[in-house]
Amino acid sequence: MILFLDFDGVLHPEGEDHTLTGGVDFCFLPRLEALLREFPHVKIVISSSWREQLLYKTLLKPFSSDIRARILGATPHSGFGLPPPYGKREGEILAWLQIHDAVDESWVALDDAYWQFGHYKDHLVTCGSFTGFDDKASAELRARFEEVSR
Repeated sequence: MILFLDFDGVLHPEGEDHTLTGGVDFCFLPRLEALLREFPHVKIVISSSWREQLLYKTLLKPFSSDIRARILGATPHSGFGLPPPYGKREGEILAWLQIHDAVDESWVALDDAYWQFGHYKDHLVTCGSFTGFDDKASAELRARFEEVSR
């Protein structure tokens, strides 16, 4: 299984409240990494818009070394996504799957931008932008991983 991972609104809350209150980037990453360690078959692809501004090696730095080793890469920039009727993030994910000959792989997207998905909302675990990867999102993602593990 492949996990397409967003950062803002997932690994930390998004919005002014986060930065104005001294919020810490990647504050929910330890919770996600703990879950991922229970499912070693899950690989990760970064789908965050951060990939458009930062070098790939910089994107990897927040991750623990064991989890970092499971990151396959990042989705292509928006210009390489599939055209409408797909949402921007959805199109980038589908493009990555095509480019890497992985269209038959099971996948899930962990994202707060539900509006960027249309045809594949059933592959989406949504986080609240201001709550991030909370207990609800963790339980739903666990269920998706367990489905594939059976």
